Amino acid sequence: MKKRFKELKEKDYWLSILLLLGGQSFLYVLIKHFQFGFHTFDFAIDDMIPFVPPFVLIYNLFYPFLFVVFYLLYKKDKKAYDKAVIAGTLGYIICNIIFVIYPVEMIRPNITNLQADPLTKLVLTITYNSDNPAINCFPSIHCLFCFQTVYALIRCKDMKKLPKVLLSLFALVIVISIFFVKQHYVVDMIAAFIIVILCNLFIELIYDKIKKTKK
Repeated sequence: MKKRFKELKEKDYWLSILLLLGGQSFLYVLIKHFQFGFHTFDFAIDDMIPFVPPFVLIYNLFYPFLFVVFYLLYKKDKKAYDKAVIAGTLGYIICNIIFVIYPVEMIRPNITNLQADPLTKLVLTITYNSDNPAINCFPSIHCLFCFQTVYALIRCKDMKKLPKVLLSLFALVIVISIFFVKQHYVVDMIAAFIIVILCNLFIELIYDKIKKTKK
């Protein structure tokens, strides 16, 4: 009985996560049917970043990491969690609008003859094939959600400092991995960071007003 009550109590968590992550995944696939005329970025800094295949293992921890962080936020600080979900949803909607208006394609390295351990090569092949062609790069959704978790962790009041620091550092490692796996340009990260800051500033302004209106 207690277990059933707990499941019902956390129903809003699963619904909000579905809205956040499921909604983004749905839009990501949907808009590919409405895109044409892909662009690329050619900045010297991107050419300077090496291709490091093992980072694909970290890159693919993205979704498990998000589930863990958002669940901890939900448990520790419901207000910080709610703001993170709303800001994240607004952020990915903005990103998808940009994807349609200015679709950007990433030029990936050829991995046919890649010298790497079997696990790395398998995961890298699956990663590349599951999102081929490599479009919808600008802004980076990986960076958007990672920066959002860092922002939310900073704002979380009831979580101890050590887990906040460790989780934030891991989020930044995932951000770094997108470059070493050649999934994004540096400007994709910068654009995502700007969107996260603007969305959260906007939510900070309207959140309390919305709560007062509901009361």
